[in-house]
Amino acid sequence: MNWRRIVMTGMLLCAQWLSGPVLADEMLMLRLNMKAELAVEYLQTSIEEHGYSIAHIQLCDGGMKDFGYESDTYRVVFFGKVDEVRRISESHPEFAAYVPLKMIVVAEGDESVVSIVNPRTFNQYYQGDEQMRIQFARWYNDIRSIFVDMSKAAGQKQLASSQM
Repeated sequence: MNWRRIVMTGMLLCAQWLSGPVLADEMLMLRLNMKAELAVEYLQTSIEEHGYSIAHIQLCDGGMKDFGYESDTYRVVFFGKVDEVRRISESHPEFAAYVPLKMIVVAEGDESVVSIVNPRTFNQYYQGDEQMRIQFARWYNDIRSIFVDMSKAAGQKQLASSQM
């Protein structure tokens, strides 16, 4: 078993043990009691309801199988607000690789795991830039809200404020 598979398996096992979102330092994860195809549809709807545009949905199933990952569905949803992406890309070209935002949906049988890099992880690199720190906080709050929407759509217990 290669190191990537071990890391991915560990992340998914951690998510499996928890019914609500996992708010780790570097990743935000949510396990849903719904098939991945449906989770992607609800994700798209919630993203758009939060004022973002879907830039692209990448189908990664074949490529991931080449690396040894076993999943029926593996999607990367690229999304953002056009003005934010342009502004950040112009003022911080070193951050251009991180916009638009990318959320991953992985199937595990009849369940799905949704994951994204915690935007607040980047605070450490922008300690003197209040605008970027505010932007990271906005993204974080929107992602939490998207996770709540998806949990409700899956008929799961509403998340307690301590879980967010």
